[in-house]
Amino acid sequence: MDSLYASNRTRYTCAMTPSDEDIWHFQHSGYYVVPQTLPEALVVRLNRATDRELAARREPIVWEKGDGRDSRDIRRLSKILQRDPVFMEAATQPFLLDALEIALGPNIDLLTNKHNHLMVRPPQSGIVPWHSGEEAYEPTLATALIYLEESTIENGCVRIVPGSHHRPFRQQRRYPGGDFHTHSLYYHALPVPMPRGGILIFNDSCFHGADVNRSPHSRRSMTLGYRAHDAHDASKEDPEKVLVRGERTYTGHPHPFPNLPDGPLTDT
Repeated sequence: MDSLYASNRTRYTCAMTPSDEDIWHFQHSGYYVVPQTLPEALVVRLNRATDRELAARREPIVWEKGDGRDSRDIRRLSKILQRDPVFMEAATQPFLLDALEIALGPNIDLLTNKHNHLMVRPPQSGIVPWHSGEEAYEPTLATALIYLEESTIENGCVRIVPGSHHRPFRQQRRYPGGDFHTHSLYYHALPVPMPRGGILIFNDSCFHGADVNRSPHSRRSMTLGYRAHDAHDASKEDPEKVLVRGERTYTGHPHPFPNLPDGPLTDT
């Protein structure tokens, strides 16, 4: 099924400088493969920092097995940006921020309380169920996956349902893991293998998931969230964020009528 399915789909990879076609593709399909990869020296440093964190087993950690305490059973390292400066260095690479501008505009925030983790995905790690992070009508959250190791169909690369960020109104955003291969989303999804050092950007409203890692190796990738600096969702807690591109823009007072005096308003 994987080889047949992959042969019927073609990953979209943009030119080095985003064109109008690249912007159109991201807006309509919801994903974007950045053509430039991280420098190998930086990838080596990222993996060394990851090795140190795995050996230290510092919380917060998500374990592949509920009671696991062996570093080989770690599924995810959370709050990765706070662990070592090299992770922030990767998250703020100029060519990555250039690519994010097609989704978010010139003023970009990196969120530190949304995503901000490193998926280790050890051998035989389970699936990531079909899910969508945001409702389609909410401010665009751009997810960036930065690959510290090669991601293949065998080791459970991410699968994205192109265009699913255009779905109307509210609907279920997460489906049980046991339905991964039988749900209709599986047959509409595009597997997206990525090279070591590669970066995939997608609209977090797109449905996505990942298969079992059937290889003898891990599949490490950073998961980061970015938003336009002037985006604000009043229905949610204000995210913790760092301005990483552009400038702070004035968006008005959060309260439309601050400090109004008691009694009727009069002209002065």
